[in-house]
Amino acid sequence: MQLIQNYRIILFAIILLPASCKQKEMAAEEATVPIKTAVTIVQPTRQSLTDFLELNGNTVFQKKVVVRANIAGYIIQIPWKVGDRIASGSVFCSIKTKEQDALKSIDLREPSLKQFQQPIKITTSAAGFITAVNYIAGDFVNEGDVIATVTIPSSLVLAVNVPYEYHAFVYNGRSCQVVLPDGKKINTAITLSVPVIDAASQTQQYFIHLPASDQLPENMNLLVRIPMKQKLNALCLPLTAIQTNETQDEFWVMKLVNDSLALRIPVTVGSQNDSLKEVESGITASDKIIVKGGYGLADSALVSVEK
Repeated sequence: MQLIQNYRIILFAIILLPASCKQKEMAAEEATVPIKTAVTIVQPTRQSLTDFLELNGNTVFQKKVVVRANIAGYIIQIPWKVGDRIASGSVFCSIKTKEQDALKSIDLREPSLKQFQQPIKITTSAAGFITAVNYIAGDFVNEGDVIATVTIPSSLVLAVNVPYEYHAFVYNGRSCQVVLPDGKKINTAITLSVPVIDAASQTQQYFIHLPASDQLPENMNLLVRIPMKQKLNALCLPLTAIQTNETQDEFWVMKLVNDSLALRIPVTVGSQNDSLKEVESGITASDKIIVKGGYGLADSALVSVEK
């Protein structure tokens, strides 16, 4: 009986031995297969790049007209509110004087004085939208008080303070580009300069007129890009292909060699635009550069190229 049991154990071991050897062979093969990082590559291109001077500007309405009381009295009617558009010559409000109130008691005895009880109408001298209303119906105003402010939309400009060191690049008539917070770009030009230098910041103020179709609010911060110099036939790479350190004083790319090896190549960079950066040295136009998947790769890492 014991002999039969030993025979069964030996037979079971013989059956399991090939399977165990196969598993060890597969594990050994997996251990020897190198891990490759999937990457995407590009080749440098030759393009023209322009260096821009970038400054911050604020929108300002240059023309604001005030509506003043031309007589002392009580406001009895004021149908306008902030944000309303008003035409030139429109009646903004009506004012009734103390004397007109006094005429009420003698109105029946002197019908000829009735005409003097009509309120005084206050009109606007410009068309625009109302940005301030300082009184309401029933308030007393003195002659000359500012009742409201009307802003003229066509007077919108972008004010930019420019350090004097850049005066060779910034002048009246100079083309520029205005970038809105939502990414929209407006091509325009510098139209006016103020011949005064701020004593503290040593900057000069310039104004840029914006197209009438772009109705922007006041006090909006915008980016102004003014061209300084242009480089022709520059060797360029996408921004995502160029890596740098935290202080941005060292730059490098991952260059593909032998279709599977990524080498770290130090480069010198120059001008750039929204999507491309110039590479002045370190690579050639025929090199294959990793544009996606190269971040964090070690020098001489193995990679596989995705189509």
